[in-house]
Amino acid sequence: MSAVLYQQNAGIAELTFNRPKFLNALNLDMIDQLNALMDELEQDPKLRVVLLKGTGNHFMAGGDIAYFYELLNLDMDAQIAAFSDLISRVHRFVVRCAQLPVPIVASVRGAAAGFGISAVAGADLAVASENAMFTSAYCYLGTSPDGGSTYYLPRAMGMKKAMEVVLLSERLNAEAAREIGLVNKVVVDTELESETMAIAQTLIRSAPMATGNAKLLIRSTFTRELEQQLQSELDCFLECVRTPNFAEGVRAFVEKRRPEFSN
Repeated sequence: MSAVLYQQNAGIAELTFNRPKFLNALNLDMIDQLNALMDELEQDPKLRVVLLKGTGNHFMAGGDIAYFYELLNLDMDAQIAAFSDLISRVHRFVVRCAQLPVPIVASVRGAAAGFGISAVAGADLAVASENAMFTSAYCYLGTSPDGGSTYYLPRAMGMKKAMEVVLLSERLNAEAAREIGLVNKVVVDTELESETMAIAQTLIRSAPMATGNAKLLIRSTFTRELEQQLQSELDCFLECVRTPNFAEGVRAFVEKRRPEFSN
């Protein structure tokens, strides 16, 4: 059974964590399949949005602790090498998601723990079922976080709240996650798929380069001075002006109609 299900339709790619018996816990097969799919997505000119989902009743309950347990039988050097290899593969996927010039939307029900909360925090947008539950849980395992949570959580909710979530392993329900900026919207469980798809449909109605540039500009803002960001805004704006979609957008606005953007 594939650890990740993949389908794409009309520019909307769905990556679904598929280890429901293990609450979709991340293992080597899953992260390798995710990176292999990123190879494909990065080269797809028709790609407009990526949805991250989990099979069954949970998004992702962190790393595969059974695999961690097996590694305890190795000597320390071998353990260090194995964990370094695993986390490096995870971090490669995290960076590629950030650099992908299309929005990534997390669709969350049930548990989002460990790397699950990192994946939600690192997504560009997130919608959660009312039954979703978020927790870091790393400290209870005897380790510090990975997967980008220490980068994204303080940016989403501020340093003090991020400290609370990570150091105290606080469990956040869906509404609490929305209030502190971890997710954008909370819906009843039966509406999660339809609301996620509605967000995707909204995104694909925009001009592709405009959406991609906007994502990358927002993601770059924490590492640049104002002048650098303004120059990037200028460069990206002019890049969009060179496309037919800009002219279409302007004409549609003046003509009071919905624009018909091309890929």
